Amino acid sequence: MDAETKMDAETKDRLIDEFRACLDDWEPGDGTAAEPQENEPPVNLALLFTELAVLRNEVRVEARQFKTALDEMRALTELLGTQNQRLTHDLDRAREAQGAALRQAERRLLLDVLDVRDRIAAAVGVSDAYQPGFLARLASKETKVVQGLSAGIALTLRRIDDLLAERRVRPLEAVGGRLDPHTMRAVGVEWLAERPPGEVLSEARRGYTRDEELLRLAEVIVNKKEIES
Repeated sequence: MDAETKMDAETKDRLIDEFRACLDDWEPGDGTAAEPQENEPPVNLALLFTELAVLRNEVRVEARQFKTALDEMRALTELLGTQNQRLTHDLDRAREAQGAALRQAERRLLLDVLDVRDRIAAAVGVSDAYQPGFLARLASKETKVVQGLSAGIALTLRRIDDLLAERRVRPLEAVGGRLDPHTMRAVGVEWLAERPPGEVLSEARRGYTRDEELLRLAEVIVNKKEIES
C-alpha cells in the first residue's frame, strides 16, 4: 500500500472513530442536533454507520489489490530484465561461435591456397633454371611454347600472391635470421664456417602470418656443425 492510500485509510478510520464517539455521547433532546424538519424522514444512524464501515472495507480491499498488482508488475519487470540479459548473452556467444567457425574455415582455405602456391612456385623455379640446349634452340616453335607456359605460370603465381596480400597474409622473413622455434621448424642442417651457428641458411617451405598471427610454420635449413661420430 503506498503512502497516499495509507493516508486515506487512516483518515477514514479516524473519522469513523470520531463519528462513533459522537454517537456514544449524543442523547435525544440535548439540543446538540438540529430538530428534524416536518415531513423529513429521520436519519438512520445505524445504517449510515454500516455504510461507512462497508466503504472502509472496500478501500482496504482495493488497496490490497493494488499492492498485489504492483508486486506482480515489479516481478514481471525483473523477469523480463533477466530474460533480456540471458538473450543478449546467448546472442553474443552465437556471434562469437559463428565468427570463430568462419575464421577457422578461412584459415583452412588459406592453407590450401598456400599449398597450391608452393607447387606453382616450384614449377616457376624449374622453369627459371631451365636452359635450352642447342637442339631446343633450333626448334623455335617448341621453345616459344615453353616460354609462354613459363610466363603463364609466373603470372598465376603473382595473382596468388596478390590474393594472399588482400587477405593480409604475409611471408615470414626467415633466411638470414636466427632460428625462432615459435615460427620456424628446422628440417635440416648445413655447415658454413663463415656463417654463425643457428642462422637460417635457406627455406624448405616458406612460413606465413596473418594479422600478426602465425598461419604456417616455416621449414628451414639451419647452419649447424654436425657432430662427427
